[in-house]
Amino acid sequence: MAFQELRLKPWICEAKGTELIQNIWKKKGKQLHRQLRRAQIVSKYLKERPGKVLDIGCGEGFITSFISQVSDYAVGVEPNIHSLTVARKRVKQADFVHATIEYLPFRDHSFDAVCLLEILEHLPEESLSEGIKETDRVLRTGGTLLISVPYRERIQFTQCIHCGKLTPLWGHLRSLDEHKVTELLPSCYRLTKKKYMPNVGILSCLNIFQPLPLELWILINDFLGVIKKGYWIILKYIKIELRP
Repeated sequence: MAFQELRLKPWICEAKGTELIQNIWKKKGKQLHRQLRRAQIVSKYLKERPGKVLDIGCGEGFITSFISQVSDYAVGVEPNIHSLTVARKRVKQADFVHATIEYLPFRDHSFDAVCLLEILEHLPEESLSEGIKETDRVLRTGGTLLISVPYRERIQFTQCIHCGKLTPLWGHLRSLDEHKVTELLPSCYRLTKKKYMPNVGILSCLNIFQPLPLELWILINDFLGVIKKGYWIILKYIKIELRP
C-alpha cells in the first residue's frame, strides 16, 4: 500500500517547547500490566475480523504491535515524530506514518478495521469532526471501528508550570460514554459490542491478578463491574451500508 508521509507538528507547550508524550515501553509493573491488558482486549476484538488495520494515534506503537499479530497488515498513524521514531524501532512487523487524524494519507475504503484508542477525548471540536470524517472515509463498508475512551471521566484542570495556563489533565477535553461516542459517528455505524473496564487499575495493581489468563481476568473484571462501570470502555462498531 503506497502512502505519502505528512510533516505535521506534534502537540507542544509553547512556553518551553516541551512535548507531552509518555513512552509505554518504559513503563513497569502495574502501569505496564494495565497497558498490556488493554492491548490484549483490543487484539481479542480484532481477531474476529482480520485484515488491514489502521491504528490512529498509535503513540510508540505498543498496542500496534499486538494488532499486527492478529491482522494481515497493520499501519500506525502518529503526529508526534519522536513517538513515531520509537514505534519504528520497536515494532518491525507494522508500517508507521507521520500524519494526523484530520488528514489521513490513504485511499478511500482502504482498511478493514480502524482503531481510535484513547483519541477522541483529546481532540478539539474541529479536529474531532474532521477526524471522524477521515476515519469513515478510509474504512470500508462492513469494516470494524474500534474505539476506547475513559468512561464518564470527570475532567480536571491543572496549571502549566511553563506557561501558567490552565490545562486539562492528561489533555482530556471531554467526558464520554457509549451514548456520546455513538452520537459523534455517522448513522451507518452499529454498536455490536462494548466492554467496561472498571477495575483495570485494581486488577493491575494486585500481583495476584497479573499472571491470570486473559479470559479469567476478564471474568473477574466483569464480576466486579456489576458494582461500578467507570474508568474505561471499549466499543466495537460495524460500518453498514445504508439503503434509501
